[in-house]
Amino acid sequence: MQIIDGTSSDDKGSPIIDLRRLCQACYKERTSHGWCKDCETSYMILNFARWTTGNKNLDNLIRNTQKNAAQTCDYLEYIDFNEFDSIEFIAKGGFSAVYKAEWLEGPRWNWDEVGQMWCRSGPITVALKRLDNSQNISNDFLNQVERHHRCLQSGSLADCFGITRDPTGAFMFVMRYYENGNLYQYLDKSKGIISWRDMVDMLWGVAGGLERIHAENRFHSNLHGGNLLIEDEAVSTDARIADVGLHGPADKFKPSQIYGVLPFIAPEILLGEKPSQSSDIYSFGIIMCTLATGKRPFADRSHDFNLAKEICFNNLRPDISDIFDDMPKAYYEWMVKCWDADPQKRPTASQLNELLGEWITSICDDPNPSVIADQFSHADEKRWELIGKHMNKIHSPSIHPGAYFISRPIDFFIINNFCNFHKL
Repeated sequence: MQIIDGTSSDDKGSPIIDLRRLCQACYKERTSHGWCKDCETSYMILNFARWTTGNKNLDNLIRNTQKNAAQTCDYLEYIDFNEFDSIEFIAKGGFSAVYKAEWLEGPRWNWDEVGQMWCRSGPITVALKRLDNSQNISNDFLNQVERHHRCLQSGSLADCFGITRDPTGAFMFVMRYYENGNLYQYLDKSKGIISWRDMVDMLWGVAGGLERIHAENRFHSNLHGGNLLIEDEAVSTDARIADVGLHGPADKFKPSQIYGVLPFIAPEILLGEKPSQSSDIYSFGIIMCTLATGKRPFADRSHDFNLAKEICFNNLRPDISDIFDDMPKAYYEWMVKCWDADPQKRPTASQLNELLGEWITSICDDPNPSVIADQFSHADEKRWELIGKHMNKIHSPSIHPGAYFISRPIDFFIINNFCNFHKL
């Protein structure tokens, strides 16, 4: 064995250990920057007796994430509710409410090079997602939490630091706070004015998150604008996927029940099929349309049986007539592939992630002309030209009182009606 202080190679094929990767306490190789799995696991186990959520199964779930962490913040922790200050209500969802708060200690993600240890960041702003009726949280819902955690390593998913419990006994997820809110809120603030390049940036992030979820042989099953959190950075605009598999009531969760936002639910699901990776891709296609139009899909009509019937039997999709002539051809073609009525004809998340990465390269980095670069450049020119002419007329469209853009159960009576109709 050869030990080095730096990076090199060994012509004889002997194992090489870089001293910079060795733990200063046990001299075992770290699994990632500053992270010694053995030492960190021992540290976590020593602290097990110092906290409890009050729910044995949830305690075990959190402890398992800590014992198997491969890097900092690759685990959940229980955070005492007294650690939060300046709590304020933000919004109500289908089965939860979201609050903004200051976490006084902050996550343990600052590396102390001198002390060779991880330290807490100090106060940071977080989002607290309070689960309705979670005082008696079900084991089925806890299984969903565990599945959600397995996908967190992807940079395209919203960060979840851990879980707390409010004075009423309800559980709350502690998550990174995104100033721009979700996609709906971002579109409302920007009045739907987004460059085609930024759209591709956001979609690339979503596709990367879906690829990670699907690589775990899982699916999101409730992907819509409310579950995409927007991060507006200096050089790009990114979208992070939230609530992977976390939908429905925490106390009476039924894996067989359909929950979601009707315009984003694939027709085969409305016809009684189980959610799948292909149904996630259908939702992705509707998100492509939402970004392109700057509008929520079917916001002008009630989200009821009639809409669902038209989606399934008339192949109804959101109206794009206003932007069709100015939309990049490739964008339109792939959007239509994603929302194809036949799940087998939809692309995979891996294909979309690779494709969108190529588009970004063509649009931003490749100095050589290309068909893709020309399509998006022309589309952006037309977009800004139209915006310049009609800026005073741009406003957020009104939403029909029967249109719901929060997750809710889709009644099985609707599905039964579909099935009976389909047999006629």
